[in-house]
Amino acid sequence: MKNRLQFKKTLELINSSRKIFLTMHEGPDGDDLGSVLAMQSFLKQLKKDPTSVIKGVVPDNLSFLPGSESVLQTIPELDFDLAIFFGCNKLERTGFSAGGGSLPAGQAGDFGGRLQNLKVPIINFDHHPDNTNFGTVNIVDAETSAVAELVYYFLTFADAEITKDIATCLLTGIFTDTGGFKHANTSAAAFKVASELLKKGARIDKIALQTMGKKRPQAIKAWAKGLENARFDPDKKMVFSILTEEDLKEIGATDADLDGFVELLNNMPQAKFALLLRQDGEVVKGSLRSEPQKKVDVSKIAKSFGGGGHKLASGFKIKGKLVKDGEAWRIK
Repeated sequence: MKNRLQFKKTLELINSSRKIFLTMHEGPDGDDLGSVLAMQSFLKQLKKDPTSVIKGVVPDNLSFLPGSESVLQTIPELDFDLAIFFGCNKLERTGFSAGGGSLPAGQAGDFGGRLQNLKVPIINFDHHPDNTNFGTVNIVDAETSAVAELVYYFLTFADAEITKDIATCLLTGIFTDTGGFKHANTSAAAFKVASELLKKGARIDKIALQTMGKKRPQAIKAWAKGLENARFDPDKKMVFSILTEEDLKEIGATDADLDGFVELLNNMPQAKFALLLRQDGEVVKGSLRSEPQKKVDVSKIAKSFGGGGHKLASGFKIKGKLVKDGEAWRIK
């Protein structure tokens, strides 16, 4: 097993800790939220005291995940012995970290916000190729389909009891991060893990219905507005759409309602990649998607704006406002 040494170190840190802090990148998604909740359940099996804190409300389509009701959005005044991060290529991706860049490899964490004075070992689970290895232990593998797949391998190494609840959380992570087993990151290994999780009681029909089969009226209206605003740039071979804060407020839509929309844009056959820009307070968020045959590495585009991600799925954030200038858009 490729990560056996890291798994061994991780288990040793967990066994020697009692109060354990769990978090992920800002804005819960199925993969990293599922990973957090699966780990939380495992830690409770070990009689540990886990606290899961995520910046951003758990979206309605993920509220079915066992344990999601226990997730906090603000950091309590607790003394932690250990911190475990999921899906963060760098420390500040949590949204809780203040100040400068990522930590040197192997250095204990100095958290921002209400954790600014807490220094603890960090375990870093991720599958993003641009991970900065900020943890004391880094379990980073860009070849895995999802962080949840990595967590499954660790729990198997640790001889954990894969309960129905844990299986549901992990299968949700793999299912959503592979786009329902449609994206290029879907591998034979991902199907094998999914098969094992189904044997443990996870229901893929329920997961598919909850995560992709239900759309609020506001989501449908937001997608319609996004399609209305969509444009094709023949020079860049790019399809893009803009959603302003006013658009979303008028519709009553949230960021979670836009999940999957940029993938819809990416279906345009003439386009080599798709871009969605949407306003979120004082920040403009960008989502980029492409496909293997289109031969565009969208992570390079994201990095040029301070973001990152995978070659075919990346994102970035820029402080500013979307402003329409005639028929064009700019970020002010």
